[in-house]
Amino acid sequence: MEDFLLSKFKGTVIGAALGDAIGKAVEEVPAQEVFDYYGKVIDGFVKSHPSSPSDYLEPHEVSAETELLRLALKSLVERKGFDPYDFANKLIQWVENTKVHKYLEPNILSVVKALAQGISPDQLGLKSASIDNVLHTIVMGLYHYDNPVLAAEGAKLMALITGRGQDIEDGAQIVGAATALLIDGDYDFNNPEDKKRFIDDIIQDSPSLSDKAKKYLNKVKEALDENLNLNEAIIRFGNGSYIWEALPLALYLFLKDVQYPQKAFLNAVNAYGEFGGDTDAIGFLVGSWIGAHWGVEVFPPQWVEKVQYSDELLQLAEQLYNILH
Repeated sequence: MEDFLLSKFKGTVIGAALGDAIGKAVEEVPAQEVFDYYGKVIDGFVKSHPSSPSDYLEPHEVSAETELLRLALKSLVERKGFDPYDFANKLIQWVENTKVHKYLEPNILSVVKALAQGISPDQLGLKSASIDNVLHTIVMGLYHYDNPVLAAEGAKLMALITGRGQDIEDGAQIVGAATALLIDGDYDFNNPEDKKRFIDDIIQDSPSLSDKAKKYLNKVKEALDENLNLNEAIIRFGNGSYIWEALPLALYLFLKDVQYPQKAFLNAVNAYGEFGGDTDAIGFLVGSWIGAHWGVEVFPPQWVEKVQYSDELLQLAEQLYNILH
């Protein structure tokens, strides 16, 4: 078996892509419509529901969330570190050269177009609280895997390229710190207290986290004590694209069943609830964290081989690993 740390690097990015690709099929589709169309929960690559924003994509293809991840990872590898100008340029080139845009979050698209015209995002006055602004910052958890404080700060700086607002700063710090802690941390998740310690460590390692963010993280600890099932968790947290719905729900679903990774993953991509939800973003986060904790081998090999950009993502993850070692 290859080096476990390298496997975790690969697992983080492949898990994100898998959660996105599989979850996008039922994004924003209510549970009843999912069951009417598929006859069951989704458990792998499937044709997207006609009501999904990604209905034009093939089952194995990813949405914009993974495109941003790929560009962020590519920039880190090519520049051997975080270069905000290079990342911004890659975003601009992607937007300008891509014939079919994969429903990039409108605020992000506005920011990228402004950057292309030499306009600072600050001048736009656009504030966002969308989870899409912070998903790709998992790469800073890889780059600073041995220092979660730097991972949190780096993730925040990366997120500020495509969005503004305290919610984005908070969400990115949580994503960056959590990813680094899972890559290099020493947690026995069989022990419920270690799940709470993990959340406490995220708070401790995110220096400029707001009280609002800490409150939501503590709600995850409360939900773990109550052992909420999937539907109860969706009712408790919400499952939309708002950071304080998708992020705490994903963190809860991951921690609740981290010892049963297949269950955690399938719950994430099926987290549509009664009214539909941001299943690809929730799947992206839970998939990445499962991969960060367990390594890439946790995922079915046929999934890993089939998901769009598989070879490129695996290669970039290995190149980043080699840069750091």
